[in-house]
Amino acid sequence: MRRISLLFFLIISNAYGQDVFKLEGQVFDDTGLVVSIGDVLLLKSGTNTLEKYATILEGNFTLEDVPQGDYVLQISALGFEPYQEAFSINANRVFNIVLKEGATELSEVEVVATKSPFEYKAGNLKVDVQNPYFSSIPDPVDLLSRLPNVQISPDRESISILGKGNPLIYLGNQRISMEEFSALPVDGIATIELINNPSAKYEAEGRAVLLIMLKKRQNNGLRGSVTETASAKRNFNNYLGFNTSYANEKWTVRGNLGYNQLQQWESNSFLFEIPEREVLVDYLVLIPRNDRVQINGGLGLYFQWNDSDYISFNSTIRLQTDDAPFFTDTFLADGNIEEFVETQTQNDNSKNYYSSSFNFNKKLNKTWNLFTGVQYSGFKQTLDTEITNSVDGSAFILDQTREQEYSINSLAFRLDVEKKFSENLKWELGVNISRAKADAFTEIEQFSENEETLIDFGYEEKLYAAYSSVAGKLSKKIDFETGLRVEHNTVDGAIASDDSPIVSRINTNLFPKTNITVTLDSTRSLSVNYGKSIQRPDFSRASSITAFINPFLEGSGNVNLRPTLTDEFSVNYQKGNKSLFMTYYQSSNPTNFTISYDPQADTTLLSLVNLEKENGFYAGVTLPYSKGIWTSNNTVSLNYNQLKDGGATFSSAKPYIYAYTNHQLKIAKDTTLVLGAWALSKRQVGIFKRNGLAVFEASLSKTFFKNWDCTLRFNDIARAMNFEEKYTLNGVIADGVYFADGKEMALSLKYRFGNNKKANFKNRDVDSNLDRIN
Repeated sequence: MRRISLLFFLIISNAYGQDVFKLEGQVFDDTGLVVSIGDVLLLKSGTNTLEKYATILEGNFTLEDVPQGDYVLQISALGFEPYQEAFSINANRVFNIVLKEGATELSEVEVVATKSPFEYKAGNLKVDVQNPYFSSIPDPVDLLSRLPNVQISPDRESISILGKGNPLIYLGNQRISMEEFSALPVDGIATIELINNPSAKYEAEGRAVLLIMLKKRQNNGLRGSVTETASAKRNFNNYLGFNTSYANEKWTVRGNLGYNQLQQWESNSFLFEIPEREVLVDYLVLIPRNDRVQINGGLGLYFQWNDSDYISFNSTIRLQTDDAPFFTDTFLADGNIEEFVETQTQNDNSKNYYSSSFNFNKKLNKTWNLFTGVQYSGFKQTLDTEITNSVDGSAFILDQTREQEYSINSLAFRLDVEKKFSENLKWELGVNISRAKADAFTEIEQFSENEETLIDFGYEEKLYAAYSSVAGKLSKKIDFETGLRVEHNTVDGAIASDDSPIVSRINTNLFPKTNITVTLDSTRSLSVNYGKSIQRPDFSRASSITAFINPFLEGSGNVNLRPTLTDEFSVNYQKGNKSLFMTYYQSSNPTNFTISYDPQADTTLLSLVNLEKENGFYAGVTLPYSKGIWTSNNTVSLNYNQLKDGGATFSSAKPYIYAYTNHQLKIAKDTTLVLGAWALSKRQVGIFKRNGLAVFEASLSKTFFKNWDCTLRFNDIARAMNFEEKYTLNGVIADGVYFADGKEMALSLKYRFGNNKKANFKNRDVDSNLDRIN
């Protein structure tokens, strides 16, 4: 105990002993727009010797560990007059600097250069979404699919990070749901950061974090944009979006509205057999045109009465309707009986999501800060289905109708406290309390069997969490962050007509997180990380809702899904903007979609199930490059992961390769050409065998008359996004493919208007369960 106390005393003493400060600043031109790139020099007063150097990136710069004294700040940027300011420092400072346009006369000379939209630091990736290539993409989910290591599921309902699984999504400092992210206007997003080793302050549910930062408005007044995108895939799709904000010295109001008319194409095919049951099924599902209408809206209010204290309110709504006829061709061999069944399924589906949150932030004194917030969210889905079958070419006969409804409401409270002992030592602690209550109602009328089935399934989950985290410097070259999170979770689920619950669990788990970063020199650093995390199933996956596929296969939820626990150790070596990374992890109860046989109902279910365990290792490099008009970002990794389960016919796991490349060429002052590709080699991961993929993309962006942006994009040029999978699990042998409608030609046009400065909208969602609602 004395040794621990001595170590803590040394950390505190070391932190207090270094009398250094931090300088931050924002740089604008005289119209209020940010200066995208430039140089910042901090010179010692009198001698003019260089003390610190930084680069302006999208209007922001930071100078850390500046000793007390007298200095001269010099700023230079192409096309602007040099800026110089003398000052003394004995505390942290924030600068707001306006550069004057330089008077330069050039005759038939044009300087063209490009800036990389990617930034790598300590194993994390930061993407500038205002880059013409990314800002022209109308759908935030499509935007994520263009980032390295990010994979979108064929149904576009979930995202995963290669080797990491499903990430948390944060807007600013707090978590948001997938539905909220999907409703965000791309034009309002400034940056997206992929944090591969999140600290204990983030919820334990997830091994990676996607941190979304909104644009900071630069002038008081009104500013906004209107975007129209016409997209030709197998069918025509149209996206229309409006995004605006108004600000004065203290108030900011922002809003967005999007209207999308989509005609989605979907298809999948599986051949599976159950030898013990002597059944073989070969089917193809086709949704030639799902008429989907989406209305996305958001409204935010923010009031700040001094530099640090504010209150804010934010609301998001997403309304969606689907008119989706399914067509299924099925060959069914049941013993000696063979049938060819044609199925027509009419589905009327609606999904409505809404969320509102209120935040209060108060700086109690120079070292203490308090944040608290409350959030209410809800999701409701209705699905009405009419199923007709034709056997061996006979007339179509109405087989059954289904009326299903799923709803969930969630209320959450959050309290965070931050204590700064010095610039080199910070302590954070907080609590989260949330309660979610769901109900799934199903009514099935089977005319062929003259049966009616009613299921009313209720589900309730409570989560109580607390965390404590300490971050600081052990020395001038060693940074650390360590913390512990504890979560107490209760789950109850039951059918209304049953006396005993189907699921009842009470769990308490500890989630430690540790990061140590050693600065080797001015360009090199080494980071070592350990963390434990949990992945809880989405609420809608743990329900009784079903979807008819063919007479022998149902898509279904799984009320018995258990959470996945993962221990992970990683190392990242950074040299400049290049990095080498390695990660090893072990997971219990991992999940995967599989087809399983239910002997009681004599049918098969396609659903998410728990497997026994998974372990994996991956290592790779990121190799950005920039010269003149060309900037290139490249990632290559060698991956190995192995899924195991007692009910599976095990095959050995083999390593596979993932590669990503993106090339941007500034071919003229306002014109950018982008060429990109990503690929996965064939994968054998123990239970599952999956195919290789190679996807190619291109785009051309042009700015007209300063306020008009036009982009032409070509995606999945070779139509290669078909996801094949083979496995033998729990007596089912399956071989199938999911077809993705990825090949696209899209034309986007955006008009920007108004002028806006310092509308620093801040709002946090406080519900840790948000991304599990939909």
